[in-house]
Amino acid sequence: MSVLITGGLGHVGSWVAYLLAKQGKQVVICDTAANRFDSLGLDYLEEVRDLLTLESVDILDYHNIFEIFLRHRDELEGVIHGVSVIAGPYFQEHPFKHLSINTMGTLNVYETCRILGINKVVNMSSGAVYGDAPGPQHEDTPYKATDLYGASKISGELYGLQYSDTFGMDIRNARLFFVYGPGKRPSHMHKVYQGLFGPLEGLTDIQAPNGSEQSMDWTHVLDTATGIVKLFEKPQVTNRNFNISSGVPVDHLRIVDEVADITGKNSNVQLGPGPFVVRGAPLDISRAREELGFEPRFTNIRDGLLDYWQWLQNANRLQ
Repeated sequence: MSVLITGGLGHVGSWVAYLLAKQGKQVVICDTAANRFDSLGLDYLEEVRDLLTLESVDILDYHNIFEIFLRHRDELEGVIHGVSVIAGPYFQEHPFKHLSINTMGTLNVYETCRILGINKVVNMSSGAVYGDAPGPQHEDTPYKATDLYGASKISGELYGLQYSDTFGMDIRNARLFFVYGPGKRPSHMHKVYQGLFGPLEGLTDIQAPNGSEQSMDWTHVLDTATGIVKLFEKPQVTNRNFNISSGVPVDHLRIVDEVADITGKNSNVQLGPGPFVVRGAPLDISRAREELGFEPRFTNIRDGLLDYWQWLQNANRLQ
């Protein structure tokens, strides 16, 4: 049997693919970057390359999605849907395009799975569905959209809940939060991410417009991926929504200080006033602990930063 992952070459999706392949599973990766795999620098996927099937697909191209899912249907135990435009200042710059990817792309996956009889789906959702509700935010915390990204994630969840109820599908939502770690270069991210983690890559003089007055439970990507895999592999669940994060809020300025201490130099990072995005923290991960056996490894931010630094150093040497 195999697992199909949409967005399987993204930051989180690539680690989900890695963990599943390390278990010996065949993994079908659907991603617009599939034809550029060798240039992405995802060194960890090279280790399991023989177990990966790469399919280039645009999540808004329903016909192509249907053909690919149909081709692999008989071997699939389920789908993990990870295609998403992440929250950030650029989301509002092209709202229709980004909302379409996050909402219609998700609906394309659900509808294809419904028609083809692929009942098991894990949807990578977000803690953004809670908006600015104060933490700790439990899965029963009411929906509250405080930006377009959050609205797109709420709609994706609601589609999934209704498809499950109406058609007897098993669609589960993994509510992820702020992710960092190997597989993503800070230089390819927004300014606040660069300010927090960029010096680990060697970036200096980062001036971010905001983010200094925020404390979030940043989660190492390997912990995020582990939680998703556990949710996918659980035979039966009593709930459909699961928070997957570190569950430990960390002040942004502390991250800047920890990074400076790890690298041994002051990289002249400046975060402007106010929050990066309007969110509460932390996510309450007790449900994932109790029902899935999820236990994040990098709850100490310094441990996660050291791991990230090591990967970036290796990646820089391989350039």
